[in-house]
Amino acid sequence: MERTELSSAEWLNKAQAYCAWAEHCAADVRRKLYEWGAPSDLSDEIEESLYSDGFLNDARFCSAYVHDKVAYQGWGRVKIQAGLRALQLPEPAIREAMEEIDEKQYKANLLKLVKQRRGDSEDKRMRFLAQRGFTFDEIRNISI
Repeated sequence: MERTELSSAEWLNKAQAYCAWAEHCAADVRRKLYEWGAPSDLSDEIEESLYSDGFLNDARFCSAYVHDKVAYQGWGRVKIQAGLRALQLPEPAIREAMEEIDEKQYKANLLKLVKQRRGDSEDKRMRFLAQRGFTFDEIRNISI
């Protein structure tokens, strides 16, 4: 059976299973539907259904994204915000999630990266930390 022969209900079930497995955003679902070969005219309908059934929630996604990027990747605020904006998530959800950052963990991440790069020149260390999403003020104000 070809993928395009699935009914709209089957496409919806497939998208629901994808969303139930892990937290995703609408952009992830649209990309996945495209990869699966779903008819493009169904994407909006499926997305609306996923939102109304609670499979998609922008605030919940933003919160999980921010937590994971701080806790596991050690990213800074700038890089996290850029990632969320690239996924075309609403600004209020992004701002709310950014306020949930655990400052203690965030500063510990920055300090760890500064210590790892202690042998680098000041310029090289600053560029590295900026690429990780930390602001100049955050980098300058960290005490080793």
